[in-house]
Amino acid sequence: MPGGARSAATVDDELRCPPDGPTVLASWTATVVRTLTAGGVDGRALAIEAGIDPAVFEVEGARLPLAATTHLWRLAVDATGDPCIGLDVARHVRPSTFHGLSVGVVTSPRFREALERIVRFASVVCSPSGRTRLDEVDGCVVYETSWPPGAAVPCHESMEAILACVVRAGRFLMGRDLSPCSVELLRAESPAESRFEAFFGCDVAYGSARYALAFPREVTDAPLPTGCDEVARTADHVVGAYLERVDPGSEITEQVRHTVAALLRDGEVTSAAVAARLAISARTMQRRLQDEGTTFRDVVADVRVALAKQAIATGDAPVHVLADRLGFSDATAFRRAFKRVTGMTPSEYAGEAAGDPRR
Repeated sequence: MPGGARSAATVDDELRCPPDGPTVLASWTATVVRTLTAGGVDGRALAIEAGIDPAVFEVEGARLPLAATTHLWRLAVDATGDPCIGLDVARHVRPSTFHGLSVGVVTSPRFREALERIVRFASVVCSPSGRTRLDEVDGCVVYETSWPPGAAVPCHESMEAILACVVRAGRFLMGRDLSPCSVELLRAESPAESRFEAFFGCDVAYGSARYALAFPREVTDAPLPTGCDEVARTADHVVGAYLERVDPGSEITEQVRHTVAALLRDGEVTSAAVAARLAISARTMQRRLQDEGTTFRDVVADVRVALAKQAIATGDAPVHVLADRLGFSDATAFRRAFKRVTGMTPSEYAGEAAGDPRR
């Protein structure tokens, strides 16, 4: 940094007291520097110009202010003249780039579970991470990230690189022919000589309110030959311990919601099972939920009703089937819970949804 480089020990001290505001994993930012250097640009010099001490790249788990990393991305685009540089940065990712999350992703038994891990631990890369979630629409599993109004948003190139990393991970797990069904980007329009369509292998929608990748459900749910659930869960514990150390105040409610939704596919959901997926103790999870003004029971109820609303609106299944699928004791208990949350019975909601195709 201008004024003299700091020692690795000093940077390590700063890791334990990260700066106020959004932060980014330094090893992810180091990937930008490697990409520039490989292209004949002095990446370290640009990092220094952006206010980043290159010594931070040598400290495991270190974090940087989002503002500094955004400055570096801008300098990178200016130096290369390439608005699609995120695609190249994704090529320079290493197994350790995303801390233990990389191991969890490549050892997931199914690609859907890899995507769930990316959602669950999104704050490893950037914290806060925005609203990152997994959804199902028209037979596709959709990975998406958006931000509330006024939030600090990473630059286009950074998020496009993340999407490219997700696709490259899928191609590593399932073969080079994998392409998403669709891609959505925030940038207002396609850049001149865009490489996005060629890389993703599908149409790209620009000017979206979110970043999104959609994959066919049959692809995401197919067993992977590289899967090892025991190793993946061990990696989850490593990532969970890291986040607890560097970002103990990160919101837990959304992480629990994503995990509950994933586990509901397999039957009953318990606090112990959800906490294990999040690599924390059930007691810690309950305490952090309470700190955010909710409870595990309330989160589960909200997720069940949200899934029920989606299924009812699409005519997916009768009430008694939904009740069993979502873990209610019977159809009566399901109707009671649904009305408590929505103010309507399932049949009333179905009638309104049928009258309003936007629901």
